[in-house]
Amino acid sequence: MDPMLLMNPSSTITYDQVPDMDANADCTEIYQVLPPMHITEIPVEILSVIMEFTMPPTQHFLDSTVIARDNRSSRSCSLQTLRNIVLVSRYWYNVGISFLYRHVVILQSKQLFALAHAVSNNRSLSELILSLHLQCYVSVSQAVTVSMTLDDILAVTPNLTKVTIAPILNSRHFFLGHEFLRMVALAQNTPSRTTDLHFRINPTLIETLNLLPAFTCLTTFHIDMLIGRNDALPTGHIHLAFLEELHITWQPHQHVMNVFSALAEILSLPSLRRLLLTSPAAGGATIEPLLRKFGHSLHFVSLVRPHIKNVHLRFYHSPPPPPPPLVTPLLSMCPNLRHLAIDTHFPIRMPMHAHLTWVDLWVPIKFLDPSEQSAVALVPHEERVKLPSLRGVRLLDRSLLPFSGVRTPLLIPPDMVGSTESVTWTYPSLDLRHDPGLLYRQMMDNVLAESMEHRL
Repeated sequence: MDPMLLMNPSSTITYDQVPDMDANADCTEIYQVLPPMHITEIPVEILSVIMEFTMPPTQHFLDSTVIARDNRSSRSCSLQTLRNIVLVSRYWYNVGISFLYRHVVILQSKQLFALAHAVSNNRSLSELILSLHLQCYVSVSQAVTVSMTLDDILAVTPNLTKVTIAPILNSRHFFLGHEFLRMVALAQNTPSRTTDLHFRINPTLIETLNLLPAFTCLTTFHIDMLIGRNDALPTGHIHLAFLEELHITWQPHQHVMNVFSALAEILSLPSLRRLLLTSPAAGGATIEPLLRKFGHSLHFVSLVRPHIKNVHLRFYHSPPPPPPPLVTPLLSMCPNLRHLAIDTHFPIRMPMHAHLTWVDLWVPIKFLDPSEQSAVALVPHEERVKLPSLRGVRLLDRSLLPFSGVRTPLLIPPDMVGSTESVTWTYPSLDLRHDPGLLYRQMMDNVLAESMEHRL
Protein backbone atom coordinates (compact mmCIF):
# COMPACT_ATOMS: atom_id res chain seq x y z
CA MET A 1 0.00 0.00 0.00
CA ASP A 2 1.27 3.42 -0.93
CA PRO A 3 2.35 5.09 2.33
CA MET A 4 1.45 8.48 0.89
CA LEU A 5 -2.21 7.50 1.04
CA LEU A 6 -2.10 7.31 4.84
CA MET A 7 -0.45 10.69 5.04
CA ASN A 8 -3.26 12.31 3.12
CA PRO A 9 -6.61 11.48 4.74
CA SER A 10 -8.58 12.82 1.82
CA SER A 11 -7.07 10.29 -0.60
CA THR A 12 -9.15 7.29 -1.72
CA ILE A 13 -8.09 3.68 -1.62
CA THR A 14 -9.37 1.68 -4.62
CA TYR A 15 -9.52 -2.09 -5.12
CA ASP A 16 -6.43 -1.90 -7.36
CA GLN A 17 -4.43 -0.88 -4.29
CA VAL A 18 -5.93 -3.53 -2.00
CA PRO A 19 -4.86 -7.00 -3.21
CA ASP A 20 -7.37 -9.02 -1.21
CA MET A 21 -10.42 -7.20 -2.55
CA ASP A 22 -12.71 -9.14 -4.88
CA ALA A 23 -11.46 -8.53 -8.41
CA ASN A 24 -15.01 -8.90 -9.77
CA ALA A 25 -16.33 -5.99 -7.72
CA ASP A 26 -18.13 -3.52 -9.94
CA CYS A 27 -17.67 -0.55 -7.64
CA THR A 28 -14.86 1.27 -5.96
CA GLU A 29 -14.59 1.07 -2.15
CA ILE A 30 -13.69 4.45 -0.67
CA TYR A 31 -12.19 4.86 2.81
CA GLN A 32 -11.22 8.00 4.66
CA VAL A 33 -8.65 8.15 7.43
CA LEU A 34 -9.62 10.87 9.95
CA PRO A 35 -7.03 12.73 11.99
CA PRO A 36 -7.22 12.59 15.80
CA MET A 37 -9.63 15.20 17.18
CA HIS A 38 -8.14 17.96 19.34
CA ILE A 39 -9.81 18.74 22.66
CA THR A 40 -10.83 22.17 21.37
CA GLU A 41 -12.62 20.64 18.37
CA ILE A 42 -15.30 18.74 20.30
CA PRO A 43 -18.65 19.78 18.80
CA VAL A 44 -20.65 22.29 20.80
CA GLU A 45 -23.56 19.86 21.16
CA ILE A 46 -21.39 17.16 22.78
CA LEU A 47 -19.54 19.64 24.97
CA SER A 48 -22.85 21.06 26.20
CA VAL A 49 -24.02 17.60 27.22
CA ILE A 50 -20.78 17.07 29.15
CA MET A 51 -21.29 20.32 31.03
CA GLU A 52 -24.92 19.53 31.75
CA PHE A 53 -23.76 16.45 33.65
CA THR A 54 -21.56 18.59 35.90
CA MET A 55 -24.39 20.91 36.88
CA PRO A 56 -25.74 20.62 40.47
CA PRO A 57 -29.23 19.14 40.81
CA THR A 58 -31.44 22.23 40.74
CA GLN A 59 -34.71 20.50 39.96
CA HIS A 60 -35.41 19.14 43.44
CA PHE A 61 -34.14 20.19 46.84
CA LEU A 62 -32.04 23.10 45.57
CA ASP A 63 -35.30 24.69 44.44
CA SER A 64 -36.60 24.46 48.01
CA THR A 65 -36.62 27.60 50.12
CA VAL A 66 -34.64 25.73 52.77
CA ILE A 67 -31.44 24.38 51.21
CA ALA A 68 -30.02 21.53 53.28
CA ARG A 69 -26.37 21.34 54.31
CA ASP A 70 -25.78 18.30 52.12
CA ASN A 71 -27.13 20.13 49.09
CA ARG A 72 -24.76 23.01 49.74
CA SER A 73 -21.81 20.64 49.75
CA SER A 74 -22.97 18.88 46.58
CA ARG A 75 -23.56 22.17 44.82
CA SER A 76 -20.15 23.53 45.80
CA CYS A 77 -18.36 20.46 44.42
CA SER A 78 -20.40 20.53 41.19
CA LEU A 79 -19.73 24.20 40.55
CA GLN A 80 -16.01 23.78 41.24
CA THR A 81 -15.89 20.98 38.65
CA LEU A 82 -17.75 23.15 36.14
CA ARG A 83 -15.41 26.07 36.84
CA ASN A 84 -12.37 23.88 36.12
CA ILE A 85 -13.93 22.71 32.85
CA VAL A 86 -14.66 26.27 31.76
CA LEU A 87 -11.01 27.22 32.32
CA VAL A 88 -9.68 24.52 29.95
CA SER A 89 -9.63 26.82 26.92
CA ARG A 90 -11.27 29.86 25.40
CA TYR A 91 -13.52 27.61 23.32
CA TRP A 92 -14.70 25.67 26.39
CA TYR A 93 -15.22 28.97 28.22
CA ASN A 94 -17.49 30.31 25.49
CA VAL A 95 -19.59 27.14 25.61
CA GLY A 96 -19.71 26.66 29.38
CA ILE A 97 -19.90 30.12 30.91
CA SER A 98 -23.68 30.22 30.51
CA PHE A 99 -24.01 27.02 32.59
CA LEU A 100 -22.04 28.66 35.39
CA TYR A 101 -24.17 31.80 35.57
CA ARG A 102 -27.69 30.93 34.47
CA HIS A 103 -28.92 29.71 37.93
CA VAL A 104 -27.17 31.59 40.74
CA VAL A 105 -27.49 30.47 44.37
CA ILE A 106 -26.02 32.81 47.01
CA LEU A 107 -25.18 30.94 50.22
CA GLN A 108 -22.64 33.45 51.60
CA SER A 109 -22.71 37.24 51.48
CA LYS A 110 -19.24 37.34 49.92
CA GLN A 111 -20.66 35.45 46.93
CA LEU A 112 -23.22 38.22 46.46
CA PHE A 113 -20.51 40.89 46.51
CA ALA A 114 -18.36 38.88 44.08
CA LEU A 115 -21.30 38.47 41.72
CA ALA A 116 -22.01 42.21 41.82
CA HIS A 117 -18.36 42.91 40.94
CA ALA A 118 -18.41 40.40 38.06
CA VAL A 119 -21.59 41.65 36.39
CA SER A 120 -20.64 45.31 36.81
CA ASN A 121 -17.36 44.71 34.95
CA ASN A 122 -18.81 42.41 32.32
CA ARG A 123 -22.40 43.11 31.28
CA SER A 124 -22.44 40.05 29.02
CA LEU A 125 -22.33 37.88 32.16
CA SER A 126 -25.35 39.64 33.65
CA GLU A 127 -27.40 38.75 30.57
CA LEU A 128 -26.77 35.04 31.22
CA ILE A 129 -28.47 34.99 34.65
CA LEU A 130 -31.96 33.50 34.55
CA SER A 131 -32.61 32.92 38.27
CA LEU A 132 -31.15 34.17 41.54
CA HIS A 133 -31.63 32.49 44.93
CA LEU A 134 -30.43 34.48 47.94
CA GLN A 135 -30.15 32.44 51.13
CA CYS A 136 -27.19 33.74 53.05
CA TYR A 137 -26.71 34.89 56.63
CA VAL A 138 -27.44 38.60 56.99
CA SER A 139 -26.19 40.32 60.12
CA VAL A 140 -27.40 43.66 61.43
CA SER A 141 -24.30 45.39 60.09
CA GLN A 142 -24.70 43.80 56.64
CA ALA A 143 -28.42 44.40 56.10
CA VAL A 144 -28.05 47.71 54.26
CA THR A 145 -25.09 46.56 52.16
CA VAL A 146 -26.74 43.28 51.16
CA SER A 147 -30.01 44.95 50.15
CA MET A 148 -28.19 47.61 48.09
CA THR A 149 -25.90 45.06 46.41
CA LEU A 150 -28.85 42.87 45.49
CA ASP A 151 -30.62 45.86 43.96
CA ASP A 152 -27.51 46.74 41.93
CA ILE A 153 -27.40 43.21 40.50
CA LEU A 154 -31.09 43.24 39.57
CA ALA A 155 -30.57 46.55 37.77
CA VAL A 156 -28.26 44.91 35.20
CA THR A 157 -29.86 41.46 34.75
CA PRO A 158 -32.53 41.91 32.05
CA ASN A 159 -33.21 38.20 31.52
CA LEU A 160 -33.78 37.34 35.17
CA THR A 161 -37.20 35.72 35.62
CA LYS A 162 -37.02 34.15 39.11
CA VAL A 163 -35.69 35.91 42.24
CA THR A 164 -35.90 34.18 45.62
CA ILE A 165 -35.10 36.08 48.81
CA ALA A 166 -34.80 33.83 51.87
CA PRO A 167 -32.25 35.43 54.20
CA ILE A 168 -30.94 33.68 57.30
CA LEU A 169 -31.40 36.15 60.15
CA ASN A 170 -30.30 36.14 63.75
CA SER A 171 -33.41 35.49 65.84
CA ARG A 172 -31.92 37.42 68.76
CA HIS A 173 -32.32 40.64 66.78
CA PHE A 174 -36.06 40.86 67.14
CA PHE A 175 -36.93 43.34 64.39
CA LEU A 176 -34.22 42.50 61.85
CA GLY A 177 -36.60 40.51 59.62
CA HIS A 178 -38.98 43.43 59.25
CA GLU A 179 -36.16 45.97 58.82
CA PHE A 180 -34.43 43.95 56.12
CA LEU A 181 -37.71 43.40 54.28
CA ARG A 182 -38.36 47.15 54.48
CA MET A 183 -34.96 47.88 52.94
CA VAL A 184 -35.66 45.42 50.13
CA ALA A 185 -39.14 46.85 49.54
CA LEU A 186 -37.82 50.42 49.32
CA ALA A 187 -35.11 49.52 46.79
CA GLN A 188 -35.51 50.66 43.22
CA ASN A 189 -35.35 47.35 41.33
CA THR A 190 -35.77 44.53 43.85
CA PRO A 191 -39.53 44.66 44.66
CA SER A 192 -40.72 44.49 41.06
CA ARG A 193 -38.31 41.62 40.22
CA THR A 194 -38.83 39.41 43.29
CA THR A 195 -40.93 36.27 42.75
CA ASP A 196 -40.36 34.30 45.99
CA LEU A 197 -40.13 35.55 49.59
CA HIS A 198 -39.41 33.62 52.79
CA PHE A 199 -39.34 35.68 56.00
CA ARG A 200 -39.64 35.07 59.71
CA ILE A 201 -42.19 37.60 60.90
CA ASN A 202 -42.14 38.84 64.47
CA PRO A 203 -44.88 40.87 66.19
CA THR A 204 -44.49 43.61 63.57
CA LEU A 205 -46.97 41.62 61.46
CA ILE A 206 -49.03 44.65 60.45
CA GLU A 207 -46.03 46.68 59.29
CA THR A 208 -44.59 43.67 57.48
CA LEU A 209 -47.78 42.87 55.57
CA ASN A 210 -48.09 46.51 54.55
CA LEU A 211 -44.83 46.12 52.60
CA LEU A 212 -46.11 43.25 50.46
CA PRO A 213 -47.97 45.29 47.80
CA ALA A 214 -44.58 46.62 46.66
CA PHE A 215 -43.74 43.11 45.41
CA THR A 216 -45.98 43.21 42.37
CA CYS A 217 -44.68 39.99 40.76
CA LEU A 218 -44.66 37.83 43.88
CA THR A 219 -45.66 34.21 43.15
CA THR A 220 -44.56 32.44 46.37
CA PHE A 221 -44.67 33.74 49.94
CA HIS A 222 -43.65 31.89 53.11
CA ILE A 223 -44.21 33.58 56.46
CA ASP A 224 -43.07 32.17 59.78
CA MET A 225 -45.26 34.01 62.28
CA LEU A 226 -44.45 34.76 65.91
CA ILE A 227 -47.59 36.37 67.27
CA GLY A 228 -48.17 37.48 70.84
CA ARG A 229 -51.44 37.72 72.73
CA ASN A 230 -51.62 41.51 72.69
CA ASP A 231 -50.33 42.12 69.16
CA ALA A 232 -52.57 44.20 66.92
CA LEU A 233 -54.27 42.52 63.98
CA PRO A 234 -53.80 43.61 60.35
CA THR A 235 -56.69 45.52 58.80
CA GLY A 236 -55.45 47.02 55.52
CA HIS A 237 -56.44 45.39 52.20
CA ILE A 238 -53.61 43.53 50.40
CA HIS A 239 -53.92 42.46 46.77
CA LEU A 240 -51.28 40.12 45.28
CA ALA A 241 -52.40 39.40 41.75
CA PHE A 242 -49.86 36.69 40.86
CA LEU A 243 -49.36 34.86 44.17
CA GLU A 244 -49.75 31.13 43.48
CA GLU A 245 -48.35 29.66 46.71
CA LEU A 246 -48.84 30.74 50.32
CA HIS A 247 -47.03 28.94 53.14
CA ILE A 248 -47.74 29.87 56.76
CA THR A 249 -45.81 28.47 59.73
CA TRP A 250 -46.81 29.34 63.29
CA GLN A 251 -46.68 28.23 66.90
CA PRO A 252 -49.83 27.38 68.86
CA HIS A 253 -51.46 30.32 70.60
CA GLN A 254 -55.01 31.36 71.39
CA HIS A 255 -54.53 34.58 69.45
CA VAL A 256 -53.65 32.75 66.23
CA MET A 257 -57.25 32.04 65.25
CA ASN A 258 -57.97 35.78 65.26
CA VAL A 259 -54.89 36.31 63.08
CA PHE A 260 -56.12 33.81 60.49
CA SER A 261 -59.53 35.44 60.45
CA ALA A 262 -57.88 38.79 59.86
CA LEU A 263 -55.68 37.40 57.07
CA ALA A 264 -58.69 35.88 55.33
CA GLU A 265 -60.41 39.26 55.55
CA ILE A 266 -57.63 41.43 54.14
CA LEU A 267 -55.91 39.17 51.57
CA SER A 268 -56.96 39.18 47.93
CA LEU A 269 -55.19 36.33 46.10
CA PRO A 270 -56.94 35.58 42.79
CA SER A 271 -54.14 33.29 41.52
CA LEU A 272 -53.67 31.22 44.68
CA ARG A 273 -53.44 27.49 43.92
CA ARG A 274 -51.19 26.03 46.66
CA LEU A 275 -51.67 26.49 50.42
CA LEU A 276 -49.24 25.04 52.98
CA LEU A 277 -50.03 25.26 56.70
CA THR A 278 -47.41 24.04 59.18
CA SER A 279 -47.82 24.07 62.95
CA PRO A 280 -48.15 21.66 65.88
CA ALA A 281 -51.71 22.98 66.10
CA ALA A 282 -52.52 23.03 62.38
CA GLY A 283 -56.07 22.00 61.59
CA GLY A 284 -59.50 22.44 63.08
CA ALA A 285 -61.21 25.79 63.44
CA THR A 286 -57.92 27.72 63.28
CA ILE A 287 -57.47 27.38 59.52
CA GLU A 288 -61.13 27.43 58.52
CA PRO A 289 -61.18 31.15 57.65
CA LEU A 290 -58.45 30.72 55.03
CA LEU A 291 -59.98 27.56 53.57
CA ARG A 292 -63.42 29.15 53.32
CA LYS A 293 -61.93 32.18 51.56
CA PHE A 294 -59.58 30.44 49.10
CA GLY A 295 -60.64 26.76 49.13
CA HIS A 296 -62.46 26.79 45.79
CA SER A 297 -59.33 27.81 43.86
CA LEU A 298 -56.86 25.47 45.61
CA HIS A 299 -55.29 22.51 43.80
CA PHE A 300 -52.77 21.59 46.51
CA VAL A 301 -53.08 21.72 50.30
CA SER A 302 -50.43 20.67 52.82
CA LEU A 303 -51.44 20.34 56.46
CA VAL A 304 -48.48 19.17 58.56
CA ARG A 305 -48.14 19.08 62.35
CA PRO A 306 -44.48 18.67 63.33
CA HIS A 307 -44.11 16.14 66.14
CA ILE A 308 -41.58 17.92 68.37
CA LYS A 309 -39.78 16.34 71.30
CA ASN A 310 -39.56 18.45 74.42
CA VAL A 311 -36.39 18.51 76.46
CA HIS A 312 -36.61 18.77 80.25
CA LEU A 313 -33.36 18.51 82.17
CA ARG A 314 -31.70 15.26 81.09
CA PHE A 315 -34.87 13.57 79.89
CA TYR A 316 -36.60 13.63 76.53
CA HIS A 317 -40.36 13.63 76.62
CA SER A 318 -42.15 12.70 73.45
CA PRO A 319 -45.79 13.82 73.55
CA PRO A 320 -48.47 11.44 72.27
CA PRO A 321 -49.09 11.59 68.52
CA PRO A 322 -51.77 14.03 67.39
CA PRO A 323 -55.20 12.68 66.52
CA PRO A 324 -56.00 11.90 62.89
CA PRO A 325 -56.58 15.04 60.83
CA LEU A 326 -60.13 16.12 60.12
CA VAL A 327 -60.09 15.60 56.38
CA THR A 328 -63.84 15.85 55.80
CA PRO A 329 -64.27 19.59 56.50
CA LEU A 330 -61.02 20.35 54.66
CA LEU A 331 -62.08 18.60 51.46
CA SER A 332 -65.59 20.01 51.64
CA MET A 333 -64.14 23.52 51.52
CA CYS A 334 -61.75 22.60 48.65
CA PRO A 335 -63.99 21.05 45.97
CA ASN A 336 -61.35 21.38 43.21
CA LEU A 337 -58.43 19.96 45.18
CA ARG A 338 -56.08 17.61 43.26
CA HIS A 339 -53.28 16.88 45.75
CA LEU A 340 -53.49 16.58 49.55
CA ALA A 341 -50.48 16.19 51.87
CA ILE A 342 -51.11 15.53 55.58
CA ASP A 343 -49.47 13.77 58.51
CA THR A 344 -51.10 10.93 60.39
CA HIS A 345 -50.52 8.03 62.75
CA PHE A 346 -54.02 6.62 62.39
CA PRO A 347 -56.45 5.55 59.63
CA ILE A 348 -58.19 8.40 57.82
CA ARG A 349 -61.84 8.73 56.97
CA MET A 350 -62.43 10.27 53.57
CA PRO A 351 -65.53 12.11 52.33
CA MET A 352 -66.78 11.94 48.76
CA HIS A 353 -64.57 14.07 46.51
CA ALA A 354 -64.71 14.16 42.72
CA HIS A 355 -61.27 15.56 41.83
CA LEU A 356 -58.73 14.44 44.47
CA THR A 357 -56.00 12.62 42.54
CA TRP A 358 -53.09 12.12 44.96
CA VAL A 359 -52.80 11.73 48.73
CA ASP A 360 -49.40 12.06 50.43
CA LEU A 361 -49.17 10.89 54.06
CA TRP A 362 -46.28 11.90 56.32
CA VAL A 363 -45.76 8.88 58.57
CA PRO A 364 -43.14 7.48 61.01
CA ILE A 365 -40.59 5.00 59.71
CA LYS A 366 -42.51 2.06 61.20
CA PHE A 367 -45.24 2.53 58.58
CA LEU A 368 -42.83 2.33 55.64
CA ASP A 369 -43.12 -1.34 54.78
CA PRO A 370 -42.62 -2.71 51.25
CA SER A 371 -45.92 -4.60 51.09
CA GLU A 372 -48.21 -1.54 50.76
CA GLN A 373 -50.15 -2.77 53.78
CA SER A 374 -49.55 0.49 55.66
CA ALA A 375 -51.01 2.61 52.87
CA VAL A 376 -54.04 0.32 52.74
CA ALA A 377 -54.41 0.41 56.53
CA LEU A 378 -54.20 4.22 56.69
CA VAL A 379 -56.54 4.77 53.74
CA PRO A 380 -58.65 1.56 53.49
CA HIS A 381 -60.27 0.47 50.26
CA GLU A 382 -63.73 1.45 51.49
CA GLU A 383 -62.44 5.02 51.87
CA ARG A 384 -60.69 5.07 48.49
CA VAL A 385 -63.87 4.24 46.60
CA LYS A 386 -65.18 7.64 47.69
CA LEU A 387 -62.44 9.22 45.53
CA PRO A 388 -63.19 8.28 41.91
CA SER A 389 -60.23 10.29 40.54
CA LEU A 390 -57.69 8.89 43.02
CA ARG A 391 -54.51 7.60 41.32
CA GLY A 392 -52.55 6.68 44.43
CA VAL A 393 -51.60 7.10 48.07
CA ARG A 394 -47.91 7.74 48.82
CA LEU A 395 -46.18 7.43 52.19
CA LEU A 396 -43.53 10.05 53.06
CA ASP A 397 -40.83 9.47 55.66
CA ARG A 398 -41.32 12.04 58.44
CA SER A 399 -37.56 12.18 59.01
CA LEU A 400 -37.30 14.00 55.67
CA LEU A 401 -39.04 17.07 57.10
CA PRO A 402 -35.86 18.69 58.50
CA PHE A 403 -34.09 17.91 55.24
CA SER A 404 -36.48 18.92 52.48
CA GLY A 405 -39.36 20.55 54.34
CA VAL A 406 -43.09 20.32 53.79
CA ARG A 407 -42.68 21.27 50.11
CA THR A 408 -41.33 17.80 49.37
CA PRO A 409 -44.59 16.64 47.68
CA LEU A 410 -44.24 19.58 45.28
CA LEU A 411 -40.52 19.12 44.68
CA ILE A 412 -40.94 15.38 44.06
CA PRO A 413 -44.48 14.78 42.76
CA PRO A 414 -46.11 11.37 43.29
CA ASP A 415 -46.16 10.53 39.58
CA MET A 416 -42.40 10.98 39.18
CA VAL A 417 -41.87 7.20 39.14
CA GLY A 418 -43.96 4.54 37.47
CA SER A 419 -45.37 1.41 39.04
CA THR A 420 -42.13 -0.53 38.50
CA GLU A 421 -39.52 2.24 38.78
CA SER A 422 -37.24 3.61 41.47
CA VAL A 423 -35.18 6.80 41.77
CA THR A 424 -32.37 7.48 44.24
CA TRP A 425 -30.71 10.79 45.09
CA THR A 426 -27.34 10.42 46.81
CA TYR A 427 -26.06 13.03 49.25
CA PRO A 428 -23.04 12.94 51.59
CA SER A 429 -25.01 11.77 54.64
CA LEU A 430 -28.05 10.01 53.19
CA ASP A 431 -29.59 8.34 50.17
CA LEU A 432 -33.08 9.53 49.35
CA ARG A 433 -35.12 6.90 47.56
CA HIS A 434 -38.41 7.16 45.70
CA ASP A 435 -40.18 3.86 45.06
CA PRO A 436 -43.77 3.40 43.92
CA GLY A 437 -45.84 4.65 46.83
CA LEU A 438 -42.85 5.40 49.10
CA LEU A 439 -40.41 8.28 49.59
CA TYR A 440 -37.88 7.69 52.36
CA ARG A 441 -34.33 8.00 53.66
CA GLN A 442 -32.63 4.83 52.54
CA MET A 443 -29.81 5.19 55.06
CA MET A 444 -32.26 4.71 57.92
CA ASP A 445 -33.31 1.24 56.91
CA ASN A 446 -31.14 -0.65 54.44
CA VAL A 447 -33.24 -3.77 54.94
CA LEU A 448 -36.24 -1.84 53.64
CA ALA A 449 -34.34 -0.85 50.50
CA GLU A 450 -33.31 -4.45 49.87
CA SER A 451 -36.91 -5.60 50.34
CA MET A 452 -38.06 -3.02 47.83
CA GLU A 453 -35.85 -4.59 45.17
CA HIS A 454 -38.01 -7.72 45.36
CA ARG A 455 -41.15 -5.63 45.19
CA LEU A 456 -39.96 -3.97 41.97
